[in-house]
Amino acid sequence: MRKRDSEVPQWKIDEVRSLAQSIKKSKMVGIVQVEGIKTKQLQGIRNSLRGKAIIRKARNTLMVRALKESRVKEIDEMVPYIRGSVAFIFSEQDPYSLGKFLSENKTYAPAKGGQVSPKDIVVPAMNTGVAPGPFISELAALKIPARVKGGVIHVTEDTVVVRAGEVISNAMAQMLSRLKIEPMEVRLNLIAAFADGTLLTSKDLQIDLHAIFEEVLSAHKDALNLAVNIVYITPETVTLILTKADMEAKSLALNVGFFEPELVLQFIAKANAESFTLVVLLAEKNPEAVPSEIIAQARAQTEFTATSHTPSTDVKKAEEEKEEKKEEESVTGLAGLFG
Repeated sequence: MRKRDSEVPQWKIDEVRSLAQSIKKSKMVGIVQVEGIKTKQLQGIRNSLRGKAIIRKARNTLMVRALKESRVKEIDEMVPYIRGSVAFIFSEQDPYSLGKFLSENKTYAPAKGGQVSPKDIVVPAMNTGVAPGPFISELAALKIPARVKGGVIHVTEDTVVVRAGEVISNAMAQMLSRLKIEPMEVRLNLIAAFADGTLLTSKDLQIDLHAIFEEVLSAHKDALNLAVNIVYITPETVTLILTKADMEAKSLALNVGFFEPELVLQFIAKANAESFTLVVLLAEKNPEAVPSEIIAQARAQTEFTATSHTPSTDVKKAEEEKEEKKEEESVTGLAGLFG
């Protein structure tokens, strides 16, 4: 039979009410996994979150009761995620920004025997502060070079004692602890978040910023290309549209032989290139018909023309560089949205 509220310890009633109030007031309510995180490490994480979020740990039954008593619409969808060693996290940030911050901020914990090391563990050259005795033999047994100096034992050089992927032995874990080396990275894992009436899981919160940036860049290029080709004038496209029109007009004039004073150099260059091309073709059919020095000059000029940039290409390149700069600025702005 369910106990009446009067039979429930007052501290539990107070805890549920306090949590329920925090749930109501917070823009985002999250659940983080805290299994394996000791009090010292959790405090370090709390300190890093100061001004960004508040962690509240309570019994799972009280957390579930607080969700229900908050009477926030749809928030009871979080109940299935309250299992194991978890805690509430309250924040005014959006879940994506907070999830990114948590994934990038970590603290460190001592190693335990039987754990698999996620990275190489290094014992640096150091003064252990331990007087000569059995300790130096223990270091030697673990292949950590040491010698007595100034009446204390020193580790003489940086030594990789556990490779990434290897299991940490009990003896090594104890030695690392005695040397005050905490090699294990610890971070909070945001497993669920509720904001703006929507529940997001850890899978939803795992975003690939690089992929998003690439999609934005691709969409920007496609949109810009479409706008220029259909002559959709905006402050961003007007220069490109005018440049494209100018290039096409000059190209048309050159191709149909419509002379304009400003194109005189291009006409001369075109006629010169065509004459050299004709020389090369003529020399291929009858080498004796053209002096050898003219053939050499024609071939050199033809190769140069094929590899050089025309003025119109230079204009196009300059405009492309200008647009690339704009795209980089767009990416910078997008990155700001994710903290």
